[in-house]
Amino acid sequence: MIERTFVGSWYRTPEVEALLRESPTGEIANHEKEVERAERTAIREQLHPLGGNSKGLTWVSNGEQRKSGYTTYLPNRFHGFSSTEKVPQPGLPGLVEELKEANPALLAALSSQSVIASLPKVEDRLAYVGAALARDEAQQAVRLAREEGAPKVFVTAPSPGVITVFFPPGRAYRDHLEYLGALSAEIRKEYEAILSVDGAYLQIDAPDLAMAKQLSPDWGIDFYEALPYHVDAINEAVKGLPKERIRVHYCYGNYLSSHVSDANFRRVLPEIARLNVSAIVGETANPRHEGDVLIYEDYVREHGWPKGLKLAVSVVDVKTPFVESAETVAVRLDRYAAFLGAENIMASTDCGFQTFLGLDNVPKAIALKKLAAIAEGTELEEKRLGLA
Repeated sequence: MIERTFVGSWYRTPEVEALLRESPTGEIANHEKEVERAERTAIREQLHPLGGNSKGLTWVSNGEQRKSGYTTYLPNRFHGFSSTEKVPQPGLPGLVEELKEANPALLAALSSQSVIASLPKVEDRLAYVGAALARDEAQQAVRLAREEGAPKVFVTAPSPGVITVFFPPGRAYRDHLEYLGALSAEIRKEYEAILSVDGAYLQIDAPDLAMAKQLSPDWGIDFYEALPYHVDAINEAVKGLPKERIRVHYCYGNYLSSHVSDANFRRVLPEIARLNVSAIVGETANPRHEGDVLIYEDYVREHGWPKGLKLAVSVVDVKTPFVESAETVAVRLDRYAAFLGAENIMASTDCGFQTFLGLDNVPKAIALKKLAAIAEGTELEEKRLGLA
């Protein structure tokens, strides 16, 4: 069987959205009933996107319902952030120029989006204190998944490197590499808390492994020079943890644009292949990166593929309202099965559907149809390969 999954973020319920907009920390405190209802709804919709007994995903998430974004909740789980002072996000010149040309409406929306336009300032060395919150989130995710009949459930947490993209270190750290290493040691505590829950899987969101190229954060070193250190930081953070329950997601940024300034994947893949985890969740469905299959194929022909490492092939694009047909999904899976083997692939999405509160690319009704397309197309490919 080819597993069916996605990247993690789902549409927040109106009740949760209202609570998050009032939250000063990026995470909902208390209001357990509203959060549980939202997380249960997210899981049900992933399992049965067209309602009733319709088929959807086999590997679900809690939809990140209690968080305003995959990084914006961190001030609630770390000491060292200012409780009063916020700093605007860096200018990100590469992204700004691209959006001016390709999607000025999105540029205007991002500039006015309060959730990510400015975030709490790092005023002291960051110390993780959120283990109880992470453990509670994982416990509830597992319980709800079991009650709803989901075979697997994962909880997301950011990579050390992507934290450096959203939260500049200020004067608390000597340089980028010191900041990265310190974050690796601290965010490991979140990974440990999630994995301490029996039945919970961990997805590490690591857009820094690709997206940081076009965002051009002020790291003091070139993206390609920094990339090996970012992979090392993840590997250090997961050392000794159960790798069979850990997966990593890389992407080029969940925004609709030309993406002409994206990283050269031929230089990225050798580093991603060094990750000491059980699965990579990639971005391979959209028009800019569907051709990355050739890069994967060339790499496997020359170097082989790491034993025990699965690739979640993204078969639907979350940034376009086109709903992929079952045949399109099957074709995209088939290309990778040809050189990786069906046992080493899963079906997934390019990215999440509501990465940050209030920012999504397609209406929920379209997203539900896309999840159903993943199920239908995967079943088609299984029949073609003689697996069903």
